[in-house]
Amino acid sequence: MITLRPATAQDRDWAYYVKKKTLGSYVVETWGAWYEQLQRSFFDQTFAESCVQIIDYQEQPAGILRVERRKDEIFLSEIYILPTFQNRGIGSLLLEELKAEARSQHLPLQLTVLQVNQAARRFYERHGLSCSGEIKHHYVMTYHGETNH
Repeated sequence: MITLRPATAQDRDWAYYVKKKTLGSYVVETWGAWYEQLQRSFFDQTFAESCVQIIDYQEQPAGILRVERRKDEIFLSEIYILPTFQNRGIGSLLLEELKAEARSQHLPLQLTVLQVNQAARRFYERHGLSCSGEIKHHYVMTYHGETNH
């Protein structure tokens, strides 16, 4: 069973660990290093200013999710699932729920993915998102509902 709960201040260090564990190698591949002070500062800023949720799988914390519901889109800011919980359908279920929400509100679902993270790009493509642009080091991926190709 997959459930979401609001992250609390007590989750901050664990959530940072999840981000570093899941994204760290891609950051190093893109920028040459994981700059700990910079990464922690950026994380603390976004953690404090956003609605981060903890993904629980069978009552165990498995990852983090951050979604920005904007006027003109639903933006998937972060979905990080610990490697031990990957390939269990967690990301697929959450992404499909976001797609259904986007369809019901007639809004696109959008996200960015590091260009070096080809596995993530393929995952999103399998779920109907397509590359709609590029910004430095990232692909912009968008889902426009059932007509998306």
